[in-house]
Amino acid sequence: MSSSLETWRFINSGYLDGATNMAIDLALARCMLSNSHYPILRVYGWNPPAISLGYHQKMDDIDVSKCRRDGIDVVYRPTGGRAILHSEELTYAVILPKSSRYYFPEISKVYEVISLCLTTALHQLNLQVNFERARFTPGNFSRGELSAMCYASTVQHEISYKGKKLVGSAQRRFDHVVLQHGSILIGRKHLDFVNYLVNGNLQKHDRIRDFLQSKTICLNDISHSTVAFSQLANVIKTGFENELDIKFFETELTKRELETVQAVSGQEIRKIIS
Repeated sequence: MSSSLETWRFINSGYLDGATNMAIDLALARCMLSNSHYPILRVYGWNPPAISLGYHQKMDDIDVSKCRRDGIDVVYRPTGGRAILHSEELTYAVILPKSSRYYFPEISKVYEVISLCLTTALHQLNLQVNFERARFTPGNFSRGELSAMCYASTVQHEISYKGKKLVGSAQRRFDHVVLQHGSILIGRKHLDFVNYLVNGNLQKHDRIRDFLQSKTICLNDISHSTVAFSQLANVIKTGFENELDIKFFETELTKRELETVQAVSGQEIRKIIS
């Protein structure tokens, strides 16, 4: 590769619990604030499954007791947006310093760059996914019924297949550092989120589940063969390399990053369920 190519770190964290995953994303952004660092692409999964809520979202809609009984973590993300159940998915995180050529002041432009990388990656699996700029409205549901759920609506710069949402993302700015992370659905477990909503009867939950199923899609529904986490991690890495003309080196977290993970775990990443 040419020495003129921008160099990024690639971190494959494997499967971690929800609080650790969110603390790592926040710690990487915080550490990048104080020093000049390479841009980072991190991929990870969730074990046990977890419901994550947006940074400013209230927990009132979530049945925490049922989550505890079913072994579901409940955590807050360092980004905004609404709640999602993380289970059969690969989650990506991109952390960009201002020094990167792919850092832009406009939020939408960074979304677009990252979405194009993900689209390029998924095309390697022979999946004809699209870069979605349109919005849709929630049909015959009240705003309150769907307000808790990330996948209840699409926003600009998301990735879809035949009009159904495949990737949900959120972004936050830390001064001159961008953190964007998002879920790439592999299986259908995200639909079980409705089981952990408070209030409402089973009929209402079934209606909401049917609605979410009509608006979302997962890789294993559209791929000719089962997509594994490791396979998807590799194509995501290659997709970024090809789309951005960058080169990666694979690393673990540094000592300072690990120390920051420990610090933010007890302070800003509020873990509800252990």
